[in-house]
Amino acid sequence: MFARLDRSDSSRQLTGGVCYCCKTAIATDAAGGVYTAWRHVYEGNVRDLAFTKSSDSGRTFAPPIRVSNDNWVLDGCPENGPALAVDDAKRIHVVWPTLVAGATATSEPTLALFYAMSLDGRQFTARQRIPAEGFPRHPQIALGPAGELLVAWDEQAKGTRHVAFARGTVDGKGAPRFARQQISDIARAEYPVLTRVGDGTLVAWTSGSIGQTVIRTQRIQP
Repeated sequence: MFARLDRSDSSRQLTGGVCYCCKTAIATDAAGGVYTAWRHVYEGNVRDLAFTKSSDSGRTFAPPIRVSNDNWVLDGCPENGPALAVDDAKRIHVVWPTLVAGATATSEPTLALFYAMSLDGRQFTARQRIPAEGFPRHPQIALGPAGELLVAWDEQAKGTRHVAFARGTVDGKGAPRFARQQISDIARAEYPVLTRVGDGTLVAWTSGSIGQTVIRTQRIQP
């Protein structure tokens, strides 16, 4: 569903078959564009990402497209949706987790974190893996002061969760290369969010065990 808060008659259904526990991502641009991505339930219980955009402030939307053919078959909701950002050139950036094969033929499948970009909202680039450890969940993406890509997520590894951060810089071929760093916190850390603050970036997350949580922050300089 989509609705504008300033218009009581704007509520409309965009599609059916949405994986309802995974968060939906939404972004806008200065020209009235509205962009949204979600985990869709395709035929055969395949739970891959879908995307659509509106160029008229949400009055109409293009038919949804598939971001990546991951073919994650799951009889249930992974509670692990996408994140979305749109830059000044209207390039669409999306990050999401999905299931991949293990490192060896005998390894169990594992979660991995991926990035893709679209220039027009009709086709996305091939997915690119972001360096994560353990099981990555709950990604967020933002644009840095210089237009670089900033991604944060939590990782389940070694019996706990911690928050990680990656900065994506564009190489000579126009593809971003992500460098990962772990956010310092001795307690369990999860559910990060990102925002730009002046010439830096602020990361906030939930720290501590259930019932004893606090919100911690860390400023990351350029």
